[in-house]
Amino acid sequence: MPRLHTPASHLSARCVTRPFKLPFLPAALFLALFGNTALAQQPAASEAEPVETMIVIGRAAAMALDTAAPAANRLGLTHRETPATLDVLTQERMQIEGLRTSVEALNAAPGVNSGTLPGSVGVSSMRGFTSTAIAYLFDGVRVTGSNSAIRNFDTFNFERVEILKGPASVLYGEGALAGAINLVPKRAYLNEWSGAALISGGSFDTFRAGVGGNIPLNDIMALRTDVSMSQSDGWADDTDSKTTAITNSLLIKPSERLTINLFLDYFKDESTTPYFGSTLVPLSAARDPVNLVSNNQGLVVDRATIRTNYNVDDGLMDSESWQLRSRANYQLDSQWSLVGEVAGYTADRLWKNVEDVAFNSSTGLLNRSTTRIAHDHDYWSARGWAAFDGDIAGRRTRFTLGAEYSDTSFGTSRRFGTTTAVDRFHPQRGLFPALTEANFPGSGSRVEWQSDSTTEAVFMEAAHYLTQGWQLVGGLRYERVDLDRETLDLNTGALANYGQDYDPLSWRLGSVFDVTPRTHLYAQFSHAVTPVSSFLFLNSTNAQFDLSSGDAFELGVKTSFWNERADLTAAVYHITQDDILTRDPLNPAMTVQGGSQESYGVELSFSAAFTDQFRIDANTALLHTEFTKLLEAGGANREGNRPSNVPEQLFNISAYYSLLSLPVTFGTTVRHNGDFYTNNANTYRVDGHTLLDAQISWQTAYGLLTLRGRNLTDELYADWSGYGATQLYLGAPRSVDLTMSHKF
Repeated sequence: MPRLHTPASHLSARCVTRPFKLPFLPAALFLALFGNTALAQQPAASEAEPVETMIVIGRAAAMALDTAAPAANRLGLTHRETPATLDVLTQERMQIEGLRTSVEALNAAPGVNSGTLPGSVGVSSMRGFTSTAIAYLFDGVRVTGSNSAIRNFDTFNFERVEILKGPASVLYGEGALAGAINLVPKRAYLNEWSGAALISGGSFDTFRAGVGGNIPLNDIMALRTDVSMSQSDGWADDTDSKTTAITNSLLIKPSERLTINLFLDYFKDESTTPYFGSTLVPLSAARDPVNLVSNNQGLVVDRATIRTNYNVDDGLMDSESWQLRSRANYQLDSQWSLVGEVAGYTADRLWKNVEDVAFNSSTGLLNRSTTRIAHDHDYWSARGWAAFDGDIAGRRTRFTLGAEYSDTSFGTSRRFGTTTAVDRFHPQRGLFPALTEANFPGSGSRVEWQSDSTTEAVFMEAAHYLTQGWQLVGGLRYERVDLDRETLDLNTGALANYGQDYDPLSWRLGSVFDVTPRTHLYAQFSHAVTPVSSFLFLNSTNAQFDLSSGDAFELGVKTSFWNERADLTAAVYHITQDDILTRDPLNPAMTVQGGSQESYGVELSFSAAFTDQFRIDANTALLHTEFTKLLEAGGANREGNRPSNVPEQLFNISAYYSLLSLPVTFGTTVRHNGDFYTNNANTYRVDGHTLLDAQISWQTAYGLLTLRGRNLTDELYADWSGYGATQLYLGAPRSVDLTMSHKF
C-alpha cells in the first residue's frame, strides 16, 4: 500500500515584524483574582428548572475546567490542575456553531489557523509553528508521520477535539514542539440508550447526514456506532467531493475494577478534480483584479477566474483508512491502576492532479505541473503504564511510569512532470499523462520510497502537592527512534539506502497554585524535539541531521466565577526552536543545522452565560514569530522574517440569544485572521480577513432546525498558500445551509 509526502511549502518572504504589547494578561489576572468577589454581587442563576433554550445553557461553562484533561496528562488531572493551555471543542459546541469539518473546528479554536494543503488536508499553524512541529492524534494515538495522515474529518463522529498548546513531546514523542491536536470519536457507555441524527443541505449542492447511537447490550457491555457521509459539488467548478465515516466503540466492564474499550474506525474521502488554489497574475492580464496580496511584482488575484478549475479532467485525491484500538484499565486497589493500549492503523492515499499552476507572461497561458503520489501507510503501537494516586509524606501524589513501542511501514510512489499549458478563461484541461519515462523525464521525477521506523520509549509523569493549594507537575520521556529509508529512481536506476538513529530526551516541569478554589495560576517550562522536515520523507542529506529542539515557557491563569456562569483562561508564552536547517554562511550551497526561530504571544478565552437566554464565547490570540537565524539558497538572509502561513492576530466571538416566548435562538459568529506571508522571504503578504456568520434555530417537535448563513459579507479571502508562493487557497464565498438535528 503506498503513501505520500506533502512536499514542504517552498515559500519565501520578506517582512518587517513589530513586537506587540500584551494588554490582556493584566485584565485576565484582575478578573481571576477579584472576579469571584466583584461578581458575587450579581444575581445568582435561577434555581428553578431552566427554560428549554436549545442552545444557551445558563450554568454550563464552555471550558469545563473541572473535567479530565487526558490529552494533556495521564495523571487524571483536570484542566484546572494542568499547567498548560488545553482548548476543547465539544460535540455540542461544534453543532451549535455549525462546525462541519475538523478544519472548521480548528479555526474556531483560540490561536489556531487550519487549511487544506493537498498533502496535509487539515494542516494547522499555532503559536508560530506549522507542519512537523504539531502532532496530530486520533484518540490519543499519534501515527508516525501524522501530518500526512491528518484529513478534513466530519465532526459528527467526534465527541470532542482537544488542542494542547506548547511542547508536548513528553507525552507524544518527537514532532510535538508547538502542541498536539487530538480528535476523540464518540464512545460507548453503560446503562443508557441514546442517539443522534443529522441531515443538512445547502449551497454548492452540499449534502450532509449522520446517524448514531449508544446501545447497552447488558449490564456490563455497551456498543456505539456512528455513521456520517457528505458530498458537495464545491464552490469552484467541477470539484466534487464525498466523505464517509464509520466509528465503532465497544465497552466491556466485567467488574468494578476492570474496564475494556475496543474501537474500530473507518474513514474515506474522495475528491474528483479537486481545487488547488488560485494563481496570482499580472495586473495587465486580470479582468477583475483584487489587491488581496501585497507584493512588488504587480501580481493580483483575478476575481474573474477564481472559480475556474485548471486540474486535469481525471484528477483525484482519495484517502481510505482503518484504525483499530484497544484500551484496558485495571484498578489494582484504591491507589494503583494499570493501563494498556494497543493500536493499529492502515491507510492508502492517492493524488493524481495538476497541483501547481503558474502564469507565463510570454504566452499569456498557465503552465501546469503534474503530481501523482500514492501512499501505503501502516502503523501499530503498544503502550502501557502503571499509575499511582495516593498520599506520600502526608501529601497527595500522583505519578505514572510506562513504556511504549511502535512500528511504521510507509511506502510512497512519486511522479512529477508537466502537461499542456491552458488558457486562463477557456482551459482545455485534458487527462493525466501516462506514467512513462517520456512524460516524466529526468532524475527524481519517477521515484519509489520506502520508510521503516521503530520507536521505543519510556516515560513518567508526576504531580505532588507541596501544600494543600500548591502542586508541582513534571514529566520525562526518553525514546530511541530507528529510521531506515530506501529510494529507487526509476529513470536512472539509482538505489539509495540510508537511515538514522535518534535518542531524544523530552521533559517538562510546571507548578499550579490555587489562589482561590476556583482560580488557579500556573507556570511551566518544557523541552521538546521535532524533525528537521517531514519525518517519513527525509532525503539522504536531511537524514544525516539530528532532530531540532525547542524550549518553551508558559505562564497563565484559569478561573471560574459568577456562580459558575463564566470561565476565563489566559496565558503568555515564549518558544524557541534551535538547529533548524539553514545554509553554511561560507558555502551557501551546503545545508547545515544551526538556524533558529522564536515565538511569543498571549492567548485569552472567555465564556459566559449572562442569563439563561444569553451567552457569549470569545477567544483571541496575539503572537510574534520570526526566524532569529536562517539562511536560504544563495545565502539569502531571512533573519527577522515571519514563517509562512502564520497569522499573528486571531480572534473569534460567538453570541447566542434565545427568546422566552418562542423556542427560537439567534446566533452570530465573527472570526478574524490577520495577514500572513506565503514564503519565508516575506515578499508576498496576504491580507487578513474577517468573516461573519449568522443563524436562527427553531426547536420543533421533530428536532432542532437551523438556518445558517456563512461569510455573509461575501468576503474574498485566502486561508493558506500552496506549494508555490503565488498560489493561494481561497475560502468559500457566501453560502447558506439548512440543518435538522435530533437527539433521542
